[in-house]
Amino acid sequence: MSASPPYLDHLTGSHDLVTTYEVTRAGFVAAALEKNKLADPFVVEARTLRVKAARARAPQDLLAIADIQSALLTAAGVSNKALVHLRQEDYAEIISEFIQNFLEPAGDKFVEELVYRFLLVRGDTLGGKIRNLAGTWAQRRLIRYIIADLSLAGRPYHWLQGVSGKWRSHIEAPVVDDLRGFSWQVRDQHRVLLFNRKIPLIKNEAEALQGNRGKSVDLCLFDSREEDFADHSLARQIYATPELYLALGELKGGIDPAGADEHWKTGFSALRRIRGSFSRMNCTPHVFFIGGAIEESMADEIWGLLQSGELTNAANLNDEAHMVSLTRWLCNL
Repeated sequence: MSASPPYLDHLTGSHDLVTTYEVTRAGFVAAALEKNKLADPFVVEARTLRVKAARARAPQDLLAIADIQSALLTAAGVSNKALVHLRQEDYAEIISEFIQNFLEPAGDKFVEELVYRFLLVRGDTLGGKIRNLAGTWAQRRLIRYIIADLSLAGRPYHWLQGVSGKWRSHIEAPVVDDLRGFSWQVRDQHRVLLFNRKIPLIKNEAEALQGNRGKSVDLCLFDSREEDFADHSLARQIYATPELYLALGELKGGIDPAGADEHWKTGFSALRRIRGSFSRMNCTPHVFFIGGAIEESMADEIWGLLQSGELTNAANLNDEAHMVSLTRWLCNL
């Protein structure tokens, strides 16, 4: 008798996938708190700038305060990326023009004007961090479930540190936000799970002719050893060998129902591309989907794909039972 599909361990129908109102509300509250935490450093920077700039009696006096020159460039609209393309004399010219055109017209309110403009530009940086928040939160949550599964099973593992590119033992407490992958053994077989990798096999013929490096995939499980990825030549061979891919998945962590459909379209397109690329090579790795905001229509589509076999597994990121079931399945492939 063939084994039951893994999704049946936690799903009985499409309704089980739908994100409830209570979960959505809790997600919005958590997101608001996280946004405020992210904003804290920028607020402190602005307050510090205000105190330091207050020593100036006139806008031109700001030029003599050495430790705010970088902040003046920021307020003038110069990004950190742009700084590397400019010379020291360019800095002075930009700051002088900024003072003349924006701070001097503000009169005795020039310090407030400086702080407002500084915050306006730094807000762009904060906006970028907030846009990445959903993805970071989702990956963080999945990582913790994987660690829990491996730890409770008493299974040693290694984790890939992003900043150094080195594999660390589970004995060293994983730094979740700097974790880029896992390695472990199951039934004496080696497994490597990597996050956010460009997979050269996933591209159409036109992209191949253009030398496209492939598409990025959120989660890739390989039948391989961690040390194989330390050798760049060997790693390229692994990425180019379809039989070594055991599972590929998409992770969409947004909680806002307004963006749920768009996230699903992106995820669905990626999943179809994965299946199409591997089927052309006569390989059928497992394909799975994890979503944070799942509306009824999405749930119906996902359930249909599960029943047809186009998807091997799926879970709602906010449901404990779903995540325990899916990570158990993933860690035992």
